[in-house]
Amino acid sequence: MAKATPAKPDTIDDWQTEDDLRTLSKAEEIKQDPKRYKAALAMAKDKIKSLNDLQADASEDAGEEAAETK
Repeated sequence: MAKATPAKPDTIDDWQTEDDLRTLSKAEEIKQDPKRYKAALAMAKDKIKSLNDLQADASEDAGEEAAETK
């Protein structure tokens, strides 16, 4: 008996849609697990803080460089 092969996306758009579907499914799975959801939110907040700190440092460095060239 031949095994059924999964349908392959025909185009890049189909591939992206398939990937988006997997992402949305995974997000719903995480939202249903309070422990995982809370941990993911905490990590997201930490990442946002790190990025904001990095941006602030870069802005300060750019301001110092501009002052040095005057």
